[in-house]
Amino acid sequence: MGARLCQLLDSINKAPNLMLRELLQLKMDHQNSELPEFMKQEQVKVRGATLFLAELYMQLRQPEEPFGKTISEYIVSAIEILVAKKGPENLKCVCQCLKLCGFELDQDCPDKVDQIMKNLDQARSSVPSAAEKIIGSVIELRKIAWGRSEEISTPSAALPPMPVSVGAMGPGGPIGAGEYQNNPVFYGPDGQVLTEEESSFLETNVKNKAQAQQAFSGYDDDDEYGLVDPDDDPEVQQAFVEFLQSNPQNRQPQHPYRPDV
Repeated sequence: MGARLCQLLDSINKAPNLMLRELLQLKMDHQNSELPEFMKQEQVKVRGATLFLAELYMQLRQPEEPFGKTISEYIVSAIEILVAKKGPENLKCVCQCLKLCGFELDQDCPDKVDQIMKNLDQARSSVPSAAEKIIGSVIELRKIAWGRSEEISTPSAALPPMPVSVGAMGPGGPIGAGEYQNNPVFYGPDGQVLTEEESSFLETNVKNKAQAQQAFSGYDDDDEYGLVDPDDDPEVQQAFVEFLQSNPQNRQPQHPYRPDV
């Protein structure tokens, strides 16, 4: 909360607040001189100050401005004080701080971060298993650039082969094998290309459906099947049947509606 408030005050005029930054630096100087004394009786204050500096660092750091690097030096100093004590809570605090701003610290002061990681690795054997796991996770996190490493792009999956229609098959295999076939590609519900048998079945049924639709293409009626509406007047039904029979293209046996008696 305090670090966020400092960031808001620093950006009120859309430019760095030089007076605020000067006051912050004076406070950090004074606090840094008090930390060794706090480590004797009030280590919790040192841990709290270290985490606050890490949050302030993340709020105010700008790569093109030197103030962020100034804060990083105070963070490193506080971390070194905590690591020197080698208590499990102190080491957990250091790990929490590194998880928050380790990536940025590695850019501003990589040599000092190297030394901190070496000290953490050496302290792993003298702490409880819970703290040891936390230290191990931070060491592994740094190996992958604090979780910000670029993802390895995987090559795109190869496109499925273009199926050859049944009509293009010859006794020795596909006609013009190895050449592009200008035929449609059909996929099943599972996303796979249809096999030769499935394509043949689909092609046959599509032709049959097209012929059936063509047989009824001469009907100019709201009923898509060309059937007599049983609700129509009997005279209308008879006139419709005669009309269908008089059209040679659509001539087929029609059965007038006979209600069940």
